[in-house]
Amino acid sequence: MDRRRSQSCSHSDTKSHEHTDESCKVISKLLLPEDLMIYIFTLVPLNCLIDSARYVCKPWADTIGSSHFVEACGRRRRSKISLYVENGTTRSNSYMLEFKDDVNGQFERTDFGTPQEMGHLISTCDGIFLLWNERHGSREIVVVNPLLKCWLRISRFPDYPFRESLEYIVASCQCNITRVPRTAKFKLFLMDSVKFSGAFWFVFYVLRIGIDNSWEEIARKESPRPSWNIFWQQLYSGGNDIYWITKSEVIVMDVDKEVILQEYPLPHLPNYSDLKYLLMGNRISCIASKDLSSTTYQIYILDFDSGKWSLYHEMGPFDYVAACGLELDIIDVVFRFWINDQIIFRVSLGPVHNNSDIFKNKKYMHFGYNVKTRQLTKIEGIAEGNFEVWLHTNSLVSLPRTPT
Repeated sequence: MDRRRSQSCSHSDTKSHEHTDESCKVISKLLLPEDLMIYIFTLVPLNCLIDSARYVCKPWADTIGSSHFVEACGRRRRSKISLYVENGTTRSNSYMLEFKDDVNGQFERTDFGTPQEMGHLISTCDGIFLLWNERHGSREIVVVNPLLKCWLRISRFPDYPFRESLEYIVASCQCNITRVPRTAKFKLFLMDSVKFSGAFWFVFYVLRIGIDNSWEEIARKESPRPSWNIFWQQLYSGGNDIYWITKSEVIVMDVDKEVILQEYPLPHLPNYSDLKYLLMGNRISCIASKDLSSTTYQIYILDFDSGKWSLYHEMGPFDYVAACGLELDIIDVVFRFWINDQIIFRVSLGPVHNNSDIFKNKKYMHFGYNVKTRQLTKIEGIAEGNFEVWLHTNSLVSLPRTPT
């Protein structure tokens, strides 16, 4: 009885395999020219391409996985502005919000699979995540395409050639992922601050993904004495320049040539100003609280030609009751991104109790402010809680795999 069943199953599997082969042959005969196929596939939702279309036949899979299609798909979809919403407590239940109405800040939600626990998200670029993990006294970063579920672990950090004379390392480690427009290749840039021989230095490194996957020092610049309460920022929006915001200046670096292009002073503002730097298109903006109450904010724009900052816009005081219907106990405000005319920002809600679960119990609320209409809108697609947002665009760019 078992042998008959086995023979029947074997016969059925063989016929199924033959049917699949015949279907593939028929589809192959009906294939369109590659450029036309690429154009059609760019019109198909990415989840259909990943879950269905690439399994139809080998020619379709080859086309969807080709570099020509990846670039064509990237060009077509790059205009779609989305927010990746991450659950900061569980690292699960993530999703994307795509802008549908720039004026009223309305979004369309798409559920999105989260990669396995590999660390904290610190940067995104053209569909690729950069995750930071610090455990057991070691530091590592992981590069992930969450759509394709492929990843690359980079566990080794740069070795300092002057380690024997090193007094200590300032644990800043500002790291970002970029993509060179000319070659479409991804690179990691890292800036660390160290002290040796009685002086402080900014040390810059690059790692070229898929080429050598090792860190190389590319620049070193003497820096002022760092302060432990200062947070250096790095800004990158997909172009050819990456901006490092230090305690005293803006350092502009070319991601293709890997050299420092220019340095600009920071705006001279009152000491009580809580400064936040955002990219507004290809310009750098500085958002500063106007007074100690942090209810009104001024936006300054850097002119690259003159190196001077000028007042661009004043916003606030914000009417949170009109925006969300609630009186909010706000601890602080963090401006995250500038998308078209919308500034996305996060408010931390109080009270916060001083206990071991302080980070897990964080509660945020996200808003959008339109600099043209001066309208403040609560982003309804993001629940109140420990959620963080990032700019993200789905991508079919693959990465080499490494063992777990």
